[in-house]
Amino acid sequence: MEDKLYWLALSLVQGVGAILFKRLVEAFGSPRSVFEASPAALQQIPGVGSKTAYHINRFLKTDTLRKQLQLIEKHRVQIVTFNEEAYPELLRTIFDPPPVLYVKGTLSEKDRLAVAVVGSRKSSTYGRSTAEKMGADLAAKGITVVSGLARGIDSFAHRGALKGSGRTIAVLGNGVDQIYPIENRSLYEEVVEKGAVISEFPMGTPPDRKNFPVRNRIISGLSLGIVVVEAGDRSGALITADQALEQGREVFAIPGNISSYTSRGTHRLIKQGAKLVETVEDILEELSLPHRLAKSGVRGEGSAIQGQNPVGSLRGKEAAPSGELSLFKEEAAPSPSDLTEEEDLVYAVIGSEPIHVDEIIHHLQRPTGFVLRVLMMLEMKNRIKQLSGKRFIRSEL
Repeated sequence: MEDKLYWLALSLVQGVGAILFKRLVEAFGSPRSVFEASPAALQQIPGVGSKTAYHINRFLKTDTLRKQLQLIEKHRVQIVTFNEEAYPELLRTIFDPPPVLYVKGTLSEKDRLAVAVVGSRKSSTYGRSTAEKMGADLAAKGITVVSGLARGIDSFAHRGALKGSGRTIAVLGNGVDQIYPIENRSLYEEVVEKGAVISEFPMGTPPDRKNFPVRNRIISGLSLGIVVVEAGDRSGALITADQALEQGREVFAIPGNISSYTSRGTHRLIKQGAKLVETVEDILEELSLPHRLAKSGVRGEGSAIQGQNPVGSLRGKEAAPSGELSLFKEEAAPSPSDLTEEEDLVYAVIGSEPIHVDEIIHHLQRPTGFVLRVLMMLEMKNRIKQLSGKRFIRSEL
């Protein structure tokens, strides 16, 4: 059995979620070794009781894996595992990354530049048109639009990205062979053709309300930031915003009618410090994407909304200010003047000799997600180059 099949098999075992999967692989070295472990050894792992150990030990004797493989082949689905290069780099950094992704369509290197656009299913005409325009404007700048293929804001964000001839990724709360809502069939097919539909849920998993908050962490995890277009007091989009903050992503919000219920959630986010968005340029500025911003033309033209002034950003835990770098013996070379404070911090660690990403993280004592996001920005500004083996070096200026 190939290594990938053991990854898939372990992810299918009853009682083994993303966090327990991670613990098991860290303890035994590989999914294959987990299946070879004795019940007694398995039960030494926190979270593994006798029942879960039993399910692990007998899983390969069942036909569950065979049935999944049949569905995977039938629906032409790709399996991408956490240990593969194709696994999305930003998603890899979250606390509980899915060990296995089911993918219809294609994941691309371009998806490193991704922004999520989310909001209420019960959306207004204003919200739907704004989501569509935001999706189109982001796509026009080469940004992949991530959303959840739900009714309302999600659907229009995907449609906007497609109209903007860009890439879009739909993250489902069910199996990728289950189209929900059914009226989005044609949209689903177009997303597969021009982007990707992905899920961590096995083939055949039907839509279930409890799955959607779980999948929301993937929407934010794939993205540099999320834009909340419309959200009521209890909208699932607010859960995504909370998870984005936990993951160190930027949170943006588009204001709406002060008397509308669907504006309550977005206005609350703005009061808490989310960046108020008028145009896509507000997002590009906050994410430090100057090469995308340079193509924007005159600010304000064709803005998604008019008549508001941007306010401060609601930043995630991973983007907090850092202390001084007292770990280095050599004085850091001067940083280019176009770098942000965060970029200066990371740039100072990288020199003319290759340095591995793990060493950068160790030196900075900062969360992995924060470091990877800033490294990406430095690459896009042509200040550093990534070499093989996740090593980085300064570019020649």
